[in-house]
Formats: sequence, structure tokens, C-alpha cells
Amino acid sequence: MNSPTTPPPDSRRLAAPRSPWPFRRTWAVALLTFRQGLRMHLWIMAPLVILVFIAVDWHSPRFDPVFDTIPAAVGTALFIMTALAVVVGVFFATYSIPAEIETRIAYTLTTKPVGRLELVAGKTLGMSLLLLAMLGIVGAGAYAYFVARGSDVQALAELRRKEALPRVRYEADLGALEAVVRHGPLRTYCYRRPDIGPDIGIHHPLGSAPDSNVRWILGDSGARLRWNLAATPLRSWRDLYLAFQVAAQTADAARGAFRLNLQAREAGDEVTAREAFGVGMQKLRDAADAWDRAARLWENYSRVLARSTPPAPADAFYRRIAASMGNAAEAFARLPADLTEENLFESIARIPDFRLPPWQAQLILDLAVRAPPEAPDQPTPITLQIVPLTLGGGQGAEAVPDTEAARYALDMEIADPGTLTIPLILSESEMPGDVLRLPARGDLRLELRCRGPGHLVGVKPAAVRLVGPAGETVAGPEDSELVSESFRRRQWIGGRSSEPRQVAVFRFKDVPREILGLGDTSVEVDFALAAWSPTTLETTARITFLKPGEDDSVSILFTPEMHHSSLLYLDRKFWNGGPLEARLECLTNGDSFGLLPESVRLRLDGGPFTLNFAKAALRVWLFGTVLAGAGVFLSTRFSWFVSIFAAITLFIVCMSRQFILSATPVGEAARELSSRAGESSLWTWLTGFFVPPIPNLRSLLPDESVSLGEVLPLASLATTLGWAALAVFVTVLLGAYLFRTREVAG
Repeated sequence: MNSPTTPPPDSRRLAAPRSPWPFRRTWAVALLTFRQGLRMHLWIMAPLVILVFIAVDWHSPRFDPVFDTIPAAVGTALFIMTALAVVVGVFFATYSIPAEIETRIAYTLTTKPVGRLELVAGKTLGMSLLLLAMLGIVGAGAYAYFVARGSDVQALAELRRKEALPRVRYEADLGALEAVVRHGPLRTYCYRRPDIGPDIGIHHPLGSAPDSNVRWILGDSGARLRWNLAATPLRSWRDLYLAFQVAAQTADAARGAFRLNLQAREAGDEVTAREAFGVGMQKLRDAADAWDRAARLWENYSRVLARSTPPAPADAFYRRIAASMGNAAEAFARLPADLTEENLFESIARIPDFRLPPWQAQLILDLAVRAPPEAPDQPTPITLQIVPLTLGGGQGAEAVPDTEAARYALDMEIADPGTLTIPLILSESEMPGDVLRLPARGDLRLELRCRGPGHLVGVKPAAVRLVGPAGETVAGPEDSELVSESFRRRQWIGGRSSEPRQVAVFRFKDVPREILGLGDTSVEVDFALAAWSPTTLETTARITFLKPGEDDSVSILFTPEMHHSSLLYLDRKFWNGGPLEARLECLTNGDSFGLLPESVRLRLDGGPFTLNFAKAALRVWLFGTVLAGAGVFLSTRFSWFVSIFAAITLFIVCMSRQFILSATPVGEAARELSSRAGESSLWTWLTGFFVPPIPNLRSLLPDESVSLGEVLPLASLATTLGWAALAVFVTVLLGAYLFRTREVAG
């Protein structure tokens, strides 16, 4: 018999105490959310997505079916899986809680032993599980499609290899096809990129290696030597003279206006006289300001001369100008403050004329030149150019457009090595003779190019000297900078059938033998061929492998491919780990190709394709989980319609973060703050992540290189998992807080 104070068994079950394990309640809510998605038939989207993927990929054209089919299919599959994650994360995640609030189910749950934090966390977990199941179905269907297409691609590769075998130019040209035939297209690779490169240099004829202390450029290759002249006194020489010139010209304009006033008064033209007097008074004030600016500039330059170690040469040219300028400025200052037309004649008669002496400096350049072996007596054509810079002389300096910079160039022909002496002038008009004009503003950079194919031009350190207007000689920059032709980050090297020719050097410092595995050692070379080359031109490239410190080398001739990488095999007997150097050359006249730092890389086995695709799919799932967390967070405070709109807006903004930072006023403000902060690492971090405070949602998705067969490192997956967990944790906490402020009861 039950005690009067003991409740019946059914009553005890209804009043069960709150479980001390919150994860059980969270898991229960997650399972309910998962089942809710199944009841809504969301799972039907998975087979529909597979059908859409197959239809899209099957009817998409491929430039090269052998090398493009599987990468394009993998990219399409990951894109469609991402779209599925967006649909679940934006639409379904924002629907669940508002629907339960409207039907008062949420009120029932939050009054039972389920907290708001557990409810929000359970909803997010349930969405994530539902998305994981759907992506698993889509991924399995996509993989089955990859296997089916892969067998067709392998058979096609075998057929193409047999057709190409009789007419192939070089044995190495079949390397990429043979890799598909032997291993199939479903392969993943790890890439070991070079530590140094591309280092553009000159391959000289055998037995004619020049002085190693000379830096050479090859004619008609786009390479150039340049010297930054910002640290030289050339800019000060120019700015001082131009400041004096402006002051003198403004004073002459005032004197001319006053003379016009006197002439008009003699002719009885009072209107012209009055206008000329007003112009003269304005020019007089402008001249006083110009004298003052020139005087301050000269004073600052004099202080620099006094502090220089060793002492700078006495600049007699400017000292004479400054003394004459001082006399003229004093004469202007003595003009009566109440200058009128009546006392004008007596006043300007006391002003001495100020005439600037002509300005001319000199550039002295020591050059070494070599004509090509086929034309040893031909002079070497060169171009010297003073390039004005718009942002000063630092690393951020940028040259003005070529249409303006071409005005400051000089073409010459050099027959013998020796010393060039080039006059430098300050004139905007065309000048006869071999002279270089200086731009009137900005920092200055000297550039040297060689225009003759096969010709060589070289310089030693300290090859540039400057002679000032007073005849003093000062040293130029200590060393030159070799710059090769570049476009879109690529360094371009020109082709030449005979030596000397350009060579791009890639260096691997130390490659452990263990990472090479037991298979073939292959080197992948990726080019950008010149679009301006004739279409009938067949490019020939040569790569030479050397072991630093040893005389042994291996050279391979091959034909670069534009639509896929060239695959070259390296004999293990020659190299089996350690340092390695690769020298790449173009052997075709009139052609060139562009290279990136990763254009030459070792290709190593990356493990099963299935595992790599699964890791990529997991990153898509983590991306969708973060979206689902954001959708649940928004739905705790807003209605379904408002939550969808807010989630779509947040998604677009986060996916466009790079565009916002690079092409909008928000990004300009961030860069301005960063530039004002200087090089402080703390400021750089703050401006990079909190100005603006937009999460980089795109970084959660797998890189495009995954579809090209590059292995997805576990470290990258772990980093994505960490950021996704942090994002979900924050959205769950914020959602629980907002849910407290929302009235869920009628």
C-alpha cells in the first residue's frame, strides 16, 4: 500500500527531475530536428542533386577530354554540394524555430527540462547531421560517376597515346598521357614547390662565361636593369632649381603686368591699365610666396649638406642663385605697402632683374656590351630612361603610365664597352642630341634596356655616377636591380635557338628521400605560352637538372603544352633526394613563355583519391554547418521571412569579403588605417580582421586545386574544423541570448 505522501508511479514519471547531462537533451533536440527534415522530404534533394550534377557535367564541353574531364567533374560536384549546403543552411535552418514558435511547440520545450541554449545547440546539430547525410548521398553518387567516367578517360588516353607515338617530337611529350594510361585519372598528388625561383639569368656560350661580378641582360628579352635614384641628390638638384625658376617666372609676370599698366596709361586705356595693375599685384603676392618657398627649400638642403658624412661638396651653383635670389627678394620686400599706380614707375625701376643660369647635370654609366656571335661587329642598341614615380622611392613606388614616361627615354647604339656620359636637362620640350630629360616631379628611377636580339649589356656594382650643376661628382646607387618582363605575376623569358639565351632557375634546397616514395620521380612544369606568338610556331623547351656541387646533369627536351602541365620523369639513379636545381630555357626564336614560382614542382603520390574527395566534402559540410548555425541564430530573434533575407544578405557579404576589401570605400578605409599604423604587427592584425569585421566564409571551402588532383592536407582540414567550431559556438551562444529576449508564449 502506497504512503499518502508518495505520488503514484505515473506522476513520478511526469515530474522526472532534470537530467544532469545537457548533451542528452541537446542530442534529443538534434534527433527531432533531423526527423523533422526527413518528414519534410528534404532528403529528396540529394538524388535530385546527383541527377542535376550528372546532366550538367555530361553536357559540358571539354577542351581536352583526357586532362579536363575528371577535374571539371570534381569541381562541378563540389560546387553543387556547396549549393546544397547553402539551401539547407539558409532556408531550412531559418524555418525550424520560427515555425515551432508559431505553433507554440517552442514554448512547450522551453518550459520542460530543455534550456534555450540546449534548444539552439540541438537545432544546429540536427541541421548539421541532416546536411551530412545529404552530402554523403551526393558524394557517394558523384564518386560512382567519377569511376565510370575515369575508365572512359583512361581508354581514350591509351588511344591518343598510340596515335601520337609515330609523330611525337620528343619522348618526354608523352609523359602526361602515359601517367593517365598507367594510373588512371583518379589520382591525387602532393607537390613540393621550389624554395627559390624563377631566378632569371643568362645562359652564355660554352667557354665564354663573363665576369661573375657583372650583371647582364639579354637584348629583346624584356629584361631591364634599374637603379632607384631616390637616395641620390638628383631630386634635390631638380627641385631647388625648379623652385627658383617658379619664383623668377612669377616675378617676371608681375613686372610684365606692371609694364603693361604703364603702357596702357600712356595710351589712355584706363580699363586695360586697371586690369593690368590688378594682375600685377596678384602676381606680386604670388612671387613673394614663391620666393619664400624657394628660400625654405634651400635652407633645408643646406642643412642636409652640413650634416652629411663625409661632408658634401660645396654646391656653388645654388649658392650663387640663392644670393641673387636674396637680393631680388629684398628688393620686392622694399616695395611700398601702399603701392599704387601713381608710384608704380619709381617702385619697379628699383627692382633688379633676376635671371637663372642654365641647369644641366650629367649621368655617367659604365657599361659592358657584347654583340651576338653571328654579328660580332654590330653595335648594341640600348634605351636609357628616367622613369618618374608617383608614390616616392620606397617599395610602394609606381611608375607613371608609359605614354608619359616615354618622353624621358633616350635610344643609343654602343659599339664598344666603356663609360657613357649623358647630359641631364630640365626641359619639357624636345631637345636635339643625346640628352635625357628629367620629369618635373616625383622620385626618379633609371632604367636600362637592350633592344638588339642576342646582344648582351652588363654593369658592375657602382656603375652609376652623377655630376651636379656645379660640377661636383657624387656616387649613384651601389647596385642595380635586374627586372624581367612580367605580366599577372608571371616572369616571362624569351626564346632563342642559339646562345646566349635567357634561363629560369628553380632550386630545391633539400628534398628528403623518404617523401619520394617508391614510384617514379616526376617533375610537373606549367607554362603560360605567349598569345602574341605565331600560331604555327612550335615551341621547344629544355630543362636541365643539376645536383649542386656536382658536375653531373640531365637535360630533357619537350614541347610545352598550354592546356595542361608537362610531366617529365627524372631517373632515380641520377637523383634520389637532396638538393636539386632545374634550369628552364626556351629554344624557339620569336617565342616566350611565362613562369610562376610554382611552375616547376615535384609531383609526389598523394594517397587514394577517395580519401581526398571525402576531405573536400567534409570541408563543404563544415561550411554548411556554419551557415546552419548562422541561420538558427537569426531565426531565434526574427520571423522566417526576415531570417531568410538576413541569412542571404550575410552569406553574400561574407562570400564577397575580398571584393569589399579591394574595390569599395570600406576597403580603402581599411588600407588607410593600415598605412597609418605603419609596420606594427598588432595594427596589421587588427586592420586585417576587424576592419571590416566580416568573416571570410569562402576560406572554409576547399581550394580549386583539389579538383586538379592536389591533395588536401590534414592540417588544412583541422584548421577549417577549428574555425567552423568556433563560429558555431559563437552563433549558438548568441542565439540562446537572443532567444531569452523573445516572447514565445502567446
